[in-house]
Amino acid sequence: MFFIASIALSLFCLPLVLGWLKHRFYFRNNPAAALPLLAIAAAMAWTTYVLRYQADPSVVGVYQLFYWLMGLAVVLGPGFWATYLYGIRTSIDVHQRRNLAAGVVVGAFALATGLIFGGSNWGEADPTSDGEGGWWIPFGFFLAGWTALLVVIGFYLRGERSSLRQRIVQDRNMGDARAAASYLLGNALVITHAVAGDFWGWIDGLLGVAAVALLAITHELCRRAVPVLITTAESHQPSLSSSRYLESLLYLMIGLGFWLLTYFLAA
Repeated sequence: MFFIASIALSLFCLPLVLGWLKHRFYFRNNPAAALPLLAIAAAMAWTTYVLRYQADPSVVGVYQLFYWLMGLAVVLGPGFWATYLYGIRTSIDVHQRRNLAAGVVVGAFALATGLIFGGSNWGEADPTSDGEGGWWIPFGFFLAGWTALLVVIGFYLRGERSSLRQRIVQDRNMGDARAAASYLLGNALVITHAVAGDFWGWIDGLLGVAAVALLAITHELCRRAVPVLITTAESHQPSLSSSRYLESLLYLMIGLGFWLLTYFLAA
């Protein structure tokens, strides 16, 4: 049943997300339209790697196809629908209005969704026995991780000094788009690590997700004092301040640094 639902959702969403039902005029000289496709390709490449080399030993043959289609469905579905909650629409803002800033945010959310789904399939579903884990275990961890992502991006929006939607959709501000995309991917890297690994029980795994969400929320609350310092330090360099390069870089460094540090300590 879930297999059929994944196929149906993928077939329904694919032409809508990629704009196959629209006139080709909307895609001529429109680099924003390429970003959703690149995000899907990157997300599914990551999922393919996890299923092929890092998933539960029972995930072979048709089961790999099942989980792969499930991943495609969640990327095409929730991965792109979520940005509608924040007022950024793929069909209108990316395809019709050729808004590159909107394309960056939409693509980042889709890629973040794929990263978390791939991470939820990493490791054995039941490492304490020879039994096979059910599909609900990785899917449950994906839902937990993806919900955490929604929470932290919600705090990010509340912490912004003005409407992010207006700056992305109306002003087409690439600096704000880069910061939002980096924040999404930085948190996705941390959450992916939280949902990855062998399954030792729901409590340990979900506490890890909760701890990551709490750290991200705490970081966002502390970040509200940072713009004052950055503005003072960069007041003589308006272009750097307006582009938010430093902030974007910090988000990615935090995500990558956490990933590398935890695996280094585990080794």
